[in-house]
Amino acid sequence: MAVGAERIDKGGAEEAGSPGDDESHVLEIVSRLDGGSRPGLLTNRLVNTRARKRRPRGDSQAAVFQAAAQEFAERGYDAARVDRIAARARVNKAMLYYHYGSKEALYVEVLREMFRALADRVRAIAGAPGSADAKIEAWVEAIVEEAAARPWFPPIMLRELASGAVHIDDATFETMNGVYLGARDIIVQGQREGRFRDTDPLLTYLTILPSILIFFVRQRVVSQRRSVQGLAAAAPRQTGDFTRHMQLSVRGILRKDV
Repeated sequence: MAVGAERIDKGGAEEAGSPGDDESHVLEIVSRLDGGSRPGLLTNRLVNTRARKRRPRGDSQAAVFQAAAQEFAERGYDAARVDRIAARARVNKAMLYYHYGSKEALYVEVLREMFRALADRVRAIAGAPGSADAKIEAWVEAIVEEAAARPWFPPIMLRELASGAVHIDDATFETMNGVYLGARDIIVQGQREGRFRDTDPLLTYLTILPSILIFFVRQRVVSQRRSVQGLAAAAPRQTGDFTRHMQLSVRGILRKDV
């Protein structure tokens, strides 16, 4: 991919010093992004950069991540623009490329961050002492809580899956697989304990996860579109109520005595 389009080599940026040390670092990066052929325009950009309110240095990477997550949730990968992400984060485009290297790498990190957090929780739940009944309820609660903490994730994930997951690399799929493996291990434990039916763990997982994603996408739509808020299907529902509903639903799918 050409540097001028959506990517810059991070190593080259680091050779100029850590971001924010001086204006020459930004000049070097922006010059490379523009092909180094318009020094007058670069000078104007630096003047404009100085004039804008800037974030503290340590906040820039987190700000870029949050801004990108919102941009991707609202517009999808293809329609998202680096310029808008940088403006929302209140950083220059060079800083965005310094932290993440490319638009695609930033997009993948937004997805991967959710799966890393969730996989860590799920592994801890599956490996802890306790009954499979308690673990599967904790598994459901973990997914709901992590999705609620990242309102951008469900719309991004549903759109990505609908488009064939073309932007998800093998490493991210491996992280996603960890979320399923936690559910599988809990279900197999319940079957060994004689508490759960002989259900297919993968099909059970695929029954639960989409419902959670759709709930949060629906919450987002209802909160943003006043025109639908009077409809019966748009009636408000609290996240805690949804969590309990999903736990009861999973119990009905898995438990022998229900």
